[in-house]
Amino acid sequence: MELDRISNLENDITQKIFSYLSIKEATRTSVLSKNWRHKWIVPPCLVFDDENGLSTETIVSHVLLLHNGPIDSFKLSSRKDLDPNDIDQWIHYLSINSIKEIIVKKRNRYSLSYSISSNLFSCQDLTHLELYNCLLKPPSTLKGFGMLKSLHIRRVTVTRDVLEEVISHSPLLEKIILCKLGIRHLKIDAPNVSFLELRGGFEDVELENTINLVEVSIDQKRGSTNSSSLLKFFFKLPRIERLTLEDSFLECANGSLPKKLPEPCLCLNFLSISIRLNNLEDISTAMCLLRSSPALQELEISVQQDQHVADAAEVTGWLNDKQNRPCTQLRILKVTGFSCVKAEMDFIVFLLLGSPALQQLEISFGRKAVEVVDFSWIYDNQNNGAFMQLRLVKVTGLSGNKAQANFIRFLLSSTSTTLERLTLQPAASAKELWELFKLLGEFINRVSVPADLEFLDPSNSVQESDDSSSSSDSEDDIGF
Repeated sequence: MELDRISNLENDITQKIFSYLSIKEATRTSVLSKNWRHKWIVPPCLVFDDENGLSTETIVSHVLLLHNGPIDSFKLSSRKDLDPNDIDQWIHYLSINSIKEIIVKKRNRYSLSYSISSNLFSCQDLTHLELYNCLLKPPSTLKGFGMLKSLHIRRVTVTRDVLEEVISHSPLLEKIILCKLGIRHLKIDAPNVSFLELRGGFEDVELENTINLVEVSIDQKRGSTNSSSLLKFFFKLPRIERLTLEDSFLECANGSLPKKLPEPCLCLNFLSISIRLNNLEDISTAMCLLRSSPALQELEISVQQDQHVADAAEVTGWLNDKQNRPCTQLRILKVTGFSCVKAEMDFIVFLLLGSPALQQLEISFGRKAVEVVDFSWIYDNQNNGAFMQLRLVKVTGLSGNKAQANFIRFLLSSTSTTLERLTLQPAASAKELWELFKLLGEFINRVSVPADLEFLDPSNSVQESDDSSSSSDSEDDIGF
């Protein structure tokens, strides 16, 4: 008789399997064998969505009624309007079952938000709370969550006072993500927080007692007025290791930073910025951050296109006056939205020449073709010396135009025989890349030690958005 391995799986393995299944999928496992007939009513992780076409309220209530065993995680994702009384009853039931994780997502933000009652604050064993498109009603006597380690709320209707109280009265918080809350000013008092992400509309964020904060990601839309608060923001980040500044954050900060921060970011090893490389003010602000980050090892640049293009000679002249080595420890440089215009090229070459430890360069061209008629950067930089340190070069989003071909030719003529791999990936829309293929012979004949030349399938390319905005409104389709 053949061994029935499914029926004899250990309990912790079957529970792990159920943790990856929705309720609809879990109930189907009852036909696997006699031993599996009732296993779906005991998994500690419950996942509900409205993709099965049935009444979400009926399903959730029925499963909670039949469930036998502890409930560690409750995840609900729906586009439908659910009865607030049902949600209130579910959360009350979860609160008396020592729930560890609650995720409630209303995926259609154009309809009424889910109303989350004060019963939520009775879940004092919570370690992870995630709310999307909800209305939060705190109890009259507000308290935080004694065990909460991760808080993620997006498009949640909540007052500033309530949010500050929740954060300050959750002493174990390690990760905070706040997105599009309609709150402009916020004070964050969280002694154990190590990760902070802020998106959408925050103009002034006061960090209090955040000595352990090591990773920060923040965006700022154009027209915001938080520039004066940026300098004091950095004073509260003595141990920052990873910093991401997106959208128009640098533009909003223009004029608020000195040539160099009063106190350097000695621990910062990763920096990601969105920048207009044809704008002197953006470049000046970025240079302040680079000069103040002596331990920086990885730099990501998302190039934003500005309609008000500065004179290329003005940008070049400014960079020539600043010749130094701003990134002596930099190992990896990644640039997205690149277009090969002179101002962009001059800044990249400036970084390459100022980064003696750089080993990896990744360039991704933007989707929108920019006509380049000025190739003087080739002659301006051909005598700057080789980039002796580069070992890995990757160029993606290639369409095969003359500017891109000249850029690759420039890289090949500037890198030494230490180059170990050159990776090229055409854009998904590119069909003819004859200019690039002509460079292969030049590359192979130039190196004395064979280096790997790799072509990536353009069908697998992931193009970067040219508006460089990562805080989009596409969260309506966010699932689990």
